[in-house]
Amino acid sequence: MPSTTPAAAPITTIAESFSRLVALDPAAAAVIEGESGAVTSRAELSARGDEIASRLRASGVENGQLVAIQIPNSVDFLAAVVAALRLGATVVPVDRDTRAGELATIVAHLGARAIVSRDTGGAVSVARLDGATRLELAEPIPLIKLTSGSTGHPKGIITSERNLLADCRNICSTMEIAPTDLNLGAIPFSHSYGFSNLVTPLLVQGTPVVATNLYLPLSILELANRYRCTVIPGIPMMFDHLAQLAADDGRFNSARTLISAGAPLRANVSRGFRERFGIAIHSFYGCSECGGISYDRAGASVERGTVGGAMDGVALTMEHDGRLIIESDAVALGYFLGGDDEHARFAARRYRSDDLARWTDAGEIELTGRAGDLINTAGKKVNPREIEAVILEHPGVREAKVWGEAAGARGEVVAAAIVASPDVTVATIREHCAARLSSWKVPRIVKLLEKLPLDERGKLKRDELRRA
Repeated sequence: MPSTTPAAAPITTIAESFSRLVALDPAAAAVIEGESGAVTSRAELSARGDEIASRLRASGVENGQLVAIQIPNSVDFLAAVVAALRLGATVVPVDRDTRAGELATIVAHLGARAIVSRDTGGAVSVARLDGATRLELAEPIPLIKLTSGSTGHPKGIITSERNLLADCRNICSTMEIAPTDLNLGAIPFSHSYGFSNLVTPLLVQGTPVVATNLYLPLSILELANRYRCTVIPGIPMMFDHLAQLAADDGRFNSARTLISAGAPLRANVSRGFRERFGIAIHSFYGCSECGGISYDRAGASVERGTVGGAMDGVALTMEHDGRLIIESDAVALGYFLGGDDEHARFAARRYRSDDLARWTDAGEIELTGRAGDLINTAGKKVNPREIEAVILEHPGVREAKVWGEAAGARGEVVAAAIVASPDVTVATIREHCAARLSSWKVPRIVKLLEKLPLDERGKLKRDELRRA
């Protein structure tokens, strides 16, 4: 676990920020339950947080201990966060779809003291656990973001109050999200993207949120219009489905800013959505270790091949090999459970990412691949992004993903999974690539699939892809 130097000066905590908002305007709306329309005020959310805090305290939760929260998007999730933060505990959000066995492994591995969830009847449940981990660092630690480790267990990302507040400030400033806006909260609150774009703007500056767990395109459109949401954070899969709605299904009436993050947005989806709704999607690029990195202020940047420019409060540089370096107060302190080589990626306000990038002439960032994803085929390094771009030039191809498949003494061979029209064959893909790429870059393995295996954030399930 990383050590930290003493904080330069006391900082306002997220819990204190929310308490000030409650005192300023207790009746202001904090959360709207999307399906029922029930409105929870700041004062009511605060009271529910106090009630859960008393139950956590009775379960033995103390300052610095870990509290896991596994609740779908709702007032209950937000109240549980408020409760843990008011006790000085560290929140560990767990994906709402995590199975019971996996959940038990995660909380035991991290040493969580309690878990807040819902029972079979839908009521909030607080369960005491045997974990005894206590984070005693120089800075308050309100959040541990779960991230996968090489051992199969999550190593967790230690995120301080300073980190979360800086990320919230950077996001709201760059994306022009104000307390008077209304966020549509369909992306999971428990994920880094949802926590930073929905939970902290609510608790820090009072931006209310419509809480929903619906992802169907008609539901997103209907909820956004019913409540007159102005900001809609989403994932590429959501915008892809929306772009395919019939013209008579309607348009967005109040949405000003539509944000795509969590996975790469394809240019054809951006274009199709813009043509269907007359609104450009803004790409948001970040990672759990350092928060927001870049943002497309103008919109439709993926159609220009970029992810926009550096966010407010973020400085970006590139090493000689193109590896992206992020400097910001939002850069986390390090991994809770990780090896020395992993901790070495963090320095004061600085994170050395695996992403490879370059600046465009317009001052935007073009992501060119990941250092760990380069394919080593017979000693030659191949960037999968290059091959994906070529495959996507084929008129019958809708989606493509390229990776390296182990091939003994040769190292790796290029493999590709493709979603395409019925007339596309393995042979036509190889012929298409052979006419445009060097021989060692032409995919040896081609898998034609009905759809790519994606999780609910739109990220590729690599193990499932390899088994396909």
